[in-house]
Amino acid sequence: MISSDTANLKEKILEENKRVHALEDRLYLFRHPEQTNFFQTRILRNSLNKVCRGLGEGNVNILDLGCGTGYLLLKLLERGYRVTGVDLSDSMIRALDAQIPADHRERARLVVGEADEFADQSDERYDAILISALLHHLYDYETVVKKYCAKLNPGGMLLIFFEPLKQDVRSALRYALHRGIAALDQQIYSLAMKIRNIPVFEEEYELSDYQRRFGGIAPDRLTTTLTSAGMEILEVEKYCARRYGFFAFLTTCLLGTQNTFNLLAKRGAVSGKEY
Repeated sequence: MISSDTANLKEKILEENKRVHALEDRLYLFRHPEQTNFFQTRILRNSLNKVCRGLGEGNVNILDLGCGTGYLLLKLLERGYRVTGVDLSDSMIRALDAQIPADHRERARLVVGEADEFADQSDERYDAILISALLHHLYDYETVVKKYCAKLNPGGMLLIFFEPLKQDVRSALRYALHRGIAALDQQIYSLAMKIRNIPVFEEEYELSDYQRRFGGIAPDRLTTTLTSAGMEILEVEKYCARRYGFFAFLTTCLLGTQNTFNLLAKRGAVSGKEY
């Protein structure tokens, strides 16, 4: 049984996410160029290709959980898939709805809802589920992940994308360089947002980015959770995300440090437990 303190904290985190993402609204991706710069776009394209190669032909049904303003969902529609997008923010869903081309609309369904609640309310099954930049906002991401594993058809693909990486620092020098590049990247970003008169809400995320309080999410712990839910881990990709692609490339490829990960998994042919 969940204690009252736990229930209250979980509700507070949810309300903070609603409040902060309402502030982000249609300018979300302008405020978060780390999700759309050339380096991240290449990673996104490669990740989607891997998911799509694992899907069959015909009427493929995909869930984009935490779809935001649609940087994943719109690309999936372009590839011809039927996609349901779910997000907590009504303003982001409205911004996404305005971007869907007329010839894609019959394959798109948008839902305003919270991840845990949507899992309990919907009996639909999917050929692929994409969860992007969502888990670190949740109080109990492991329970949510298990629920959605159970919603995959046998052989279905799960992509967990753009989550903060929890890891140990092994080299003080490389970590210092890593932080120095991060500071420069952030300074340029802050100046660019000021010039463009786009407000940012860095301090607003203190509670809504709940898992960052613990250093992010540990992929090893997540893979254990997925394996117990009947999933086969196909790949864990680690890299460094930065506001600007040059700094992301420099840190990932030359310095060799990471702060972000993606995980690709596949559901086994035999159904696992229901959660």
